[in-house]
Amino acid sequence: MKKMLLHELHPSVVHAPLALLPTATVADFIAVASGDKAWAKVGRRLWVAGTVSALFSGLAGLASSQEVRLEEPRARDMVFLHGLGNAVITLGAVGVTLWRLSRPPSLGQSIIGLIANSMALYTATLGGKMVYELGVGINPMPADASTGTLKGPPLLSREAPAALVRDGLQGIRWLFGRARSLLSGAHPLHSGAKGFGRGYEGPTIPDEAVVPDSTEPIPDAPRL
Repeated sequence: MKKMLLHELHPSVVHAPLALLPTATVADFIAVASGDKAWAKVGRRLWVAGTVSALFSGLAGLASSQEVRLEEPRARDMVFLHGLGNAVITLGAVGVTLWRLSRPPSLGQSIIGLIANSMALYTATLGGKMVYELGVGINPMPADASTGTLKGPPLLSREAPAALVRDGLQGIRWLFGRARSLLSGAHPLHSGAKGFGRGYEGPTIPDEAVVPDSTEPIPDAPRL
């Protein structure tokens, strides 16, 4: 029987915040519209549960980014956008949750929650494209494919907890490093990383096939 690997934890737990946070937003809207304190209490508890699950899912996702093969620039930058977008959404959820712990829901706060959940639809779509269209994290991918998996430790092994923390921290480092290279202009975002347009629909191109601008420094590839 095939053992579940550590990098497969993220897609297994990500559905919890994707369900809980929109439900929390709906509960808050109902509480604002009706003035019902029971709905306000439900919304507050859902925000706590959704945010905690988002933080855990985010850690698992950051770890997964270091446990899959990402030799193609398009796939690597799509993982970056997926991770960065989810980090912003999670920070927003933390802020809303801290607000809701001591205050009733408000219309403005509920609208912020709605916007964050709308953003989550896009990052979730990127996650699906990464796996089902580009093959990121797929175990049966050919050994010479530019995407796939690096065969991390089994989820229930003794090595898994330490690997989760180690690779999660490495994932944070990689995320910030890629953001710095993007903001400095040293390494522009691949045109297909957004998940649509001509750059996305083009063929898969490994790093070594990309002809760089000789005047532009090439950053070291992250350990993926």
